[in-house]
Amino acid sequence: MPPPAPQAAAAAPAAATGQRPAPGACPPPPRRPETRCPHGRDGEGLLGGDVAGYEPLRLLRRRECQNVFLATAPDGGHVALKTTCRDAASDVLARARNEAHGLRAAATHPDTADLAGEGVHHDLHYLASTWQRGLTLHQLLPHLDRSMAAWSPDSAELFTHLALALGHALEGLHRHGVVHADLSPGNIVLGHGRTLTLIDLDSCARDGDPAAAAALNRCTTTAYAAPECLAPRPRPVPTPAADQYSAAAILHRVLRQRPHQPATGNRARTREHRLTHPVEPLTGWPAALWPDLPETLRQALDPDPDARHPTTGHFTARLRHALTLTPRTGEHP
Repeated sequence: MPPPAPQAAAAAPAAATGQRPAPGACPPPPRRPETRCPHGRDGEGLLGGDVAGYEPLRLLRRRECQNVFLATAPDGGHVALKTTCRDAASDVLARARNEAHGLRAAATHPDTADLAGEGVHHDLHYLASTWQRGLTLHQLLPHLDRSMAAWSPDSAELFTHLALALGHALEGLHRHGVVHADLSPGNIVLGHGRTLTLIDLDSCARDGDPAAAAALNRCTTTAYAAPECLAPRPRPVPTPAADQYSAAAILHRVLRQRPHQPATGNRARTREHRLTHPVEPLTGWPAALWPDLPETLRQALDPDPDARHPTTGHFTARLRHALTLTPRTGEHP
Protein backbone atom coordinates (compact mmCIF):
# COMPACT_ATOMS: atom_id res chain seq x y z
CA MET A 1 0.00 0.00 0.00
CA PRO A 2 1.49 3.41 -0.93
CA PRO A 3 1.93 6.05 1.77
CA PRO A 4 -1.18 8.18 2.29
CA ALA A 5 -1.59 11.81 1.35
CA PRO A 6 -0.25 14.56 3.67
CA GLN A 7 -1.21 13.81 7.22
CA ALA A 8 -0.03 14.60 10.72
CA ALA A 9 1.50 12.07 13.09
CA ALA A 10 1.78 12.41 16.84
CA ALA A 11 3.74 15.57 17.53
CA ALA A 12 5.35 15.51 14.08
CA PRO A 13 5.90 19.02 12.71
CA ALA A 14 5.35 19.64 9.01
CA ALA A 15 9.02 19.76 8.16
CA ALA A 16 9.53 16.40 9.87
CA THR A 17 7.00 14.71 7.61
CA GLY A 18 8.75 15.68 4.40
CA GLN A 19 5.33 16.53 3.00
CA ARG A 20 4.68 19.56 0.86
CA PRO A 21 1.82 21.87 1.77
CA ALA A 22 -1.14 22.16 -0.57
CA PRO A 23 -0.88 24.75 -3.36
CA GLY A 24 -1.24 28.23 -1.91
CA ALA A 25 -0.55 27.06 1.64
CA CYS A 26 2.14 28.66 3.78
CA PRO A 27 5.35 26.78 4.45
CA PRO A 28 5.40 25.30 7.95
CA PRO A 29 7.26 26.96 10.81
CA PRO A 30 10.77 25.61 11.45
CA ARG A 31 11.00 22.41 13.45
CA ARG A 32 13.21 21.61 16.41
CA PRO A 33 16.63 20.16 15.60
CA GLU A 34 16.95 16.40 15.59
CA THR A 35 19.33 14.59 17.92
CA ARG A 36 20.61 11.05 17.54
CA CYS A 37 20.28 8.13 19.93
CA PRO A 38 23.46 7.89 22.03
CA HIS A 39 23.08 4.09 22.00
CA GLY A 40 23.26 3.83 18.20
CA ARG A 41 19.60 2.87 17.67
CA ASP A 42 18.66 5.56 15.14
CA GLY A 43 15.42 5.34 13.21
CA GLU A 44 16.95 4.93 9.75
CA GLY A 45 17.95 1.38 10.61
CA LEU A 46 14.31 0.43 11.15
CA LEU A 47 13.00 1.70 7.79
CA GLY A 48 11.66 -1.16 5.71
CA GLY A 49 12.11 -3.57 8.59
CA ASP A 50 9.68 -5.06 11.07
CA VAL A 51 8.68 -3.88 14.54
CA ALA A 52 6.20 -6.39 16.00
CA GLY A 53 4.45 -6.67 12.63
CA TYR A 54 4.55 -2.93 11.84
CA GLU A 55 6.67 -1.83 8.87
CA PRO A 56 8.17 1.67 9.23
CA LEU A 57 7.82 3.52 5.92
CA ARG A 58 9.04 7.01 6.69
CA LEU A 59 10.88 8.61 9.59
CA LEU A 60 8.88 11.61 10.76
CA ARG A 61 10.81 12.67 13.84
CA ARG A 62 13.98 11.63 15.60
CA ARG A 63 14.88 12.92 19.06
CA GLU A 64 17.63 11.06 20.90
CA CYS A 65 16.23 7.67 21.92
CA GLN A 66 12.76 8.12 20.41
CA ASN A 67 11.58 7.95 16.80
CA VAL A 68 8.20 8.51 15.17
CA PHE A 69 7.37 6.81 11.88
CA LEU A 70 4.60 6.52 9.38
CA ALA A 71 4.19 2.74 9.33
CA THR A 72 2.08 0.01 7.79
CA ALA A 73 0.07 -2.07 10.27
CA PRO A 74 -0.38 -5.84 9.98
CA ASP A 75 -3.86 -5.25 8.52
CA GLY A 76 -2.42 -3.02 5.76
CA GLY A 77 -3.58 0.27 7.23
CA HIS A 78 -1.38 3.14 8.32
CA VAL A 79 -0.36 4.04 11.87
CA ALA A 80 1.92 6.47 13.66
CA LEU A 81 4.60 4.26 15.21
CA LYS A 82 6.64 5.62 18.12
CA THR A 83 9.68 3.61 19.19
CA THR A 84 11.76 4.21 22.31
CA CYS A 85 15.16 2.61 22.91
CA ARG A 86 15.28 0.30 25.96
CA ASP A 87 18.31 2.23 27.26
CA ALA A 88 16.55 5.60 27.12
CA ALA A 89 16.36 7.71 30.25
CA SER A 90 13.79 6.40 32.70
CA ASP A 91 11.56 9.48 32.33
CA VAL A 92 11.46 9.04 28.53
CA LEU A 93 10.36 5.41 28.91
CA ALA A 94 7.85 6.41 31.58
CA ARG A 95 6.23 8.96 29.25
CA ALA A 96 6.05 6.38 26.44
CA ARG A 97 4.19 3.96 28.72
CA ASN A 98 2.06 6.79 30.08
CA GLU A 99 0.88 7.65 26.58
CA ALA A 100 -0.35 4.08 26.08
CA HIS A 101 -2.28 4.27 29.37
CA GLY A 102 -3.76 7.62 28.34
CA LEU A 103 -4.91 6.31 24.96
CA ARG A 104 -6.50 3.29 26.63
CA ALA A 105 -8.34 5.53 29.09
CA ALA A 106 -9.64 7.70 26.23
CA ALA A 107 -10.36 4.74 23.94
CA THR A 108 -14.00 5.69 23.29
CA HIS A 109 -13.28 9.41 22.83
CA PRO A 110 -13.71 10.32 19.13
CA ASP A 111 -11.31 13.28 19.31
CA THR A 112 -8.14 11.36 20.22
CA ALA A 113 -6.08 8.85 18.27
CA ASP A 114 -6.82 5.18 18.97
CA LEU A 115 -4.20 2.85 20.41
CA ALA A 116 -3.40 0.23 17.76
CA GLY A 117 -0.68 -1.64 19.60
CA GLU A 118 1.95 -1.34 22.33
CA GLY A 119 4.67 -3.54 23.74
CA VAL A 120 8.35 -4.47 23.56
CA HIS A 121 10.13 -5.69 20.43
CA HIS A 122 13.74 -6.77 20.97
CA ASP A 123 15.44 -3.65 22.36
CA LEU A 124 12.58 -1.23 21.66
CA HIS A 125 9.38 -0.15 23.33
CA TYR A 126 6.83 0.58 20.62
CA LEU A 127 3.47 2.33 20.52
CA ALA A 128 1.23 2.43 17.45
CA SER A 129 -1.73 4.78 17.15
CA THR A 130 -4.16 5.47 14.35
CA TRP A 131 -2.80 7.76 11.63
CA GLN A 132 -4.49 11.14 11.67
CA ARG A 133 -5.25 12.69 8.29
CA GLY A 134 -4.75 16.43 8.22
CA LEU A 135 -2.29 19.08 9.39
CA THR A 136 -1.36 20.21 12.85
CA LEU A 137 -2.49 23.62 14.01
CA HIS A 138 1.23 24.46 14.24
CA GLN A 139 1.54 23.88 10.51
CA LEU A 140 -1.52 26.03 9.80
CA LEU A 141 -0.56 29.04 11.94
CA PRO A 142 0.93 31.06 9.04
CA HIS A 143 -2.32 30.65 7.10
CA LEU A 144 -4.38 31.52 10.18
CA ASP A 145 -2.28 34.61 10.82
CA ARG A 146 -3.17 35.93 7.38
CA SER A 147 -6.83 35.03 7.82
CA MET A 148 -7.14 36.70 11.23
CA ALA A 149 -5.34 39.91 10.22
CA ALA A 150 -8.60 41.45 8.97
CA TRP A 151 -12.25 40.72 9.52
CA SER A 152 -14.19 38.61 7.03
CA PRO A 153 -17.10 36.20 7.37
CA ASP A 154 -14.67 33.36 6.63
CA SER A 155 -12.17 34.38 9.31
CA ALA A 156 -14.94 34.68 11.89
CA GLU A 157 -16.37 31.27 10.96
CA LEU A 158 -12.90 29.68 10.97
CA PHE A 159 -12.11 30.89 14.47
CA THR A 160 -15.55 29.94 15.77
CA HIS A 161 -15.15 26.38 14.50
CA LEU A 162 -11.63 26.06 15.95
CA ALA A 163 -12.61 27.40 19.37
CA LEU A 164 -15.71 25.25 19.78
CA ALA A 165 -14.11 22.10 18.36
CA LEU A 166 -11.17 22.48 20.74
CA GLY A 167 -13.44 23.08 23.71
CA HIS A 168 -15.59 20.07 22.81
CA ALA A 169 -12.54 17.81 22.38
CA LEU A 170 -11.12 18.81 25.77
CA GLU A 171 -14.49 18.44 27.46
CA GLY A 172 -14.73 14.86 26.18
CA LEU A 173 -11.17 14.03 27.17
CA HIS A 174 -11.77 15.25 30.71
CA ARG A 175 -14.98 13.22 30.95
CA HIS A 176 -12.79 10.17 30.31
CA GLY A 177 -10.64 11.13 33.29
CA VAL A 178 -7.65 12.25 31.21
CA VAL A 179 -5.88 15.63 31.35
CA HIS A 180 -3.71 16.26 28.29
CA ALA A 181 -1.15 18.39 30.21
CA ASP A 182 0.84 19.42 27.10
CA LEU A 183 -1.73 21.06 24.86
CA SER A 184 -0.12 23.09 22.07
CA PRO A 185 -0.69 23.77 18.35
CA GLY A 186 1.65 20.87 17.51
CA ASN A 187 -0.62 18.44 19.38
CA ILE A 188 -3.85 19.42 17.60
CA VAL A 189 -4.63 17.91 14.19
CA LEU A 190 -7.21 19.55 11.95
CA GLY A 191 -8.44 17.01 9.43
CA HIS A 192 -10.73 16.50 6.52
CA GLY A 193 -14.38 17.11 7.27
CA ARG A 194 -13.39 19.80 9.81
CA THR A 195 -12.39 17.25 12.42
CA LEU A 196 -10.10 18.07 15.34
CA THR A 197 -7.98 15.42 17.05
CA LEU A 198 -5.79 15.69 20.15
CA ILE A 199 -2.52 13.76 19.88
CA ASP A 200 0.64 13.10 21.90
CA LEU A 201 -0.67 12.09 25.33
CA ASP A 202 2.71 11.12 26.78
CA SER A 203 2.51 13.83 29.47
CA CYS A 204 -1.14 13.20 30.36
CA ALA A 205 -2.54 12.78 33.86
CA ARG A 206 -5.22 10.19 34.54
CA ASP A 207 -7.84 9.74 37.21
CA GLY A 208 -7.12 6.83 39.53
CA ASP A 209 -3.35 6.93 39.06
CA PRO A 210 -2.15 9.88 41.15
CA ALA A 211 1.13 8.25 42.20
CA ALA A 212 2.31 7.66 38.64
CA ALA A 213 1.02 11.06 37.57
CA ALA A 214 2.89 12.85 40.33
CA ALA A 215 6.16 11.05 39.56
CA LEU A 216 6.05 11.65 35.79
CA ASN A 217 8.64 14.11 34.48
CA ARG A 218 6.41 15.86 31.96
CA CYS A 219 7.39 17.72 28.83
CA THR A 220 5.42 20.94 28.52
CA THR A 221 5.34 23.52 25.75
CA THR A 222 6.08 26.64 27.75
CA ALA A 223 4.34 29.00 25.33
CA TYR A 224 0.96 27.49 26.29
CA ALA A 225 1.53 25.86 29.69
CA ALA A 226 -0.40 26.96 32.75
CA PRO A 227 1.78 28.68 35.38
CA GLU A 228 1.32 25.82 37.86
CA CYS A 229 2.80 23.43 35.27
CA LEU A 230 5.98 25.52 35.14
CA ALA A 231 6.43 25.86 38.90
CA PRO A 232 9.61 24.52 40.55
CA ARG A 233 9.58 20.77 41.08
CA PRO A 234 7.85 18.90 42.54
CA ARG A 235 4.95 20.29 40.51
CA PRO A 236 1.29 19.56 41.21
CA VAL A 237 -0.46 16.97 39.07
CA PRO A 238 -2.08 18.81 36.12
CA THR A 239 -5.83 19.29 36.37
CA PRO A 240 -8.49 20.14 33.75
CA ALA A 241 -7.92 23.79 34.70
CA ALA A 242 -4.40 23.52 33.25
CA ASP A 243 -5.79 22.31 29.90
CA GLN A 244 -8.34 25.13 30.00
CA TYR A 245 -5.50 27.64 30.35
CA SER A 246 -3.58 26.07 27.44
CA ALA A 247 -6.63 26.09 25.16
CA ALA A 248 -7.28 29.75 25.94
CA ALA A 249 -3.60 30.58 25.34
CA ILE A 250 -3.81 28.93 21.90
CA LEU A 251 -6.98 30.83 20.97
CA HIS A 252 -5.47 34.08 22.28
CA ARG A 253 -2.39 33.55 20.10
CA VAL A 254 -4.50 32.80 17.00
CA LEU A 255 -6.50 36.01 17.38
CA ARG A 256 -3.43 38.19 18.04
CA GLN A 257 -1.51 36.67 15.08
CA ARG A 258 1.79 36.67 16.93
CA PRO A 259 3.62 34.67 19.59
CA HIS A 260 3.23 35.57 23.21
CA GLN A 261 5.55 38.05 24.86
CA PRO A 262 8.37 36.33 26.78
CA ALA A 263 7.88 36.13 30.51
CA THR A 264 11.66 36.17 30.90
CA GLY A 265 14.48 37.62 28.89
CA ASN A 266 16.39 34.34 29.03
CA ARG A 267 15.30 32.78 25.74
CA ALA A 268 17.81 29.94 26.05
CA ARG A 269 16.27 28.91 29.34
CA THR A 270 12.59 29.02 28.42
CA ARG A 271 13.10 28.11 24.72
CA GLU A 272 9.70 29.57 23.92
CA HIS A 273 7.43 32.47 24.71
CA ARG A 274 4.95 32.55 27.55
CA LEU A 275 2.01 34.80 28.27
CA THR A 276 2.75 37.61 30.66
CA HIS A 277 0.25 38.48 33.39
CA PRO A 278 -2.04 40.24 33.34
CA VAL A 279 -2.80 39.05 29.81
CA GLU A 280 -2.88 41.77 27.19
CA PRO A 281 -6.58 42.13 26.31
CA LEU A 282 -7.94 41.39 22.88
CA THR A 283 -8.58 44.41 20.67
CA GLY A 284 -9.55 45.07 17.07
CA TRP A 285 -12.21 43.23 15.16
CA PRO A 286 -12.45 40.13 17.44
CA ALA A 287 -13.27 42.30 20.47
CA ALA A 288 -15.75 44.36 18.45
CA LEU A 289 -17.44 41.33 16.90
CA TRP A 290 -17.51 39.23 20.08
CA PRO A 291 -17.65 41.63 23.04
CA ASP A 292 -17.93 38.80 25.60
CA LEU A 293 -14.93 36.89 24.24
CA PRO A 294 -12.08 38.94 25.82
CA GLU A 295 -13.43 38.35 29.33
CA THR A 296 -14.08 34.66 28.61
CA LEU A 297 -10.45 34.16 27.60
CA ARG A 298 -9.10 36.42 30.36
CA GLN A 299 -10.77 34.29 33.03
CA ALA A 300 -9.45 31.05 31.50
CA LEU A 301 -5.95 32.59 31.49
CA ASP A 302 -5.99 33.58 35.14
CA PRO A 303 -2.74 32.45 36.81
CA ASP A 304 -4.80 31.11 39.73
CA PRO A 305 -6.41 27.78 38.70
CA ASP A 306 -9.28 28.34 41.16
CA ALA A 307 -10.19 31.62 39.44
CA ARG A 308 -10.65 30.03 36.01
CA HIS A 309 -13.96 28.74 34.71
CA PRO A 310 -15.31 26.07 37.10
CA THR A 311 -15.16 23.25 34.52
CA THR A 312 -14.16 22.64 30.93
CA GLY A 313 -17.84 22.35 30.07
CA HIS A 314 -18.48 25.76 31.58
CA PHE A 315 -15.59 27.23 29.57
CA THR A 316 -16.91 25.71 26.34
CA ALA A 317 -20.41 26.98 27.08
CA ARG A 318 -19.03 30.49 27.65
CA LEU A 319 -17.15 30.29 24.36
CA ARG A 320 -20.29 29.14 22.56
CA HIS A 321 -22.31 31.97 24.05
CA ALA A 322 -19.66 34.55 23.13
CA LEU A 323 -19.26 33.30 19.55
CA THR A 324 -22.79 32.30 18.58
CA LEU A 325 -24.55 35.58 17.89
CA THR A 326 -22.63 37.59 15.35
CA PRO A 327 -20.41 35.52 13.03
CA ARG A 328 -23.34 34.53 10.82
CA THR A 329 -24.65 38.06 10.27
CA GLY A 330 -22.04 38.76 7.58
CA GLU A 331 -21.82 42.36 8.76
CA HIS A 332 -18.58 44.13 9.58
CA PRO A 333 -18.40 44.98 13.28
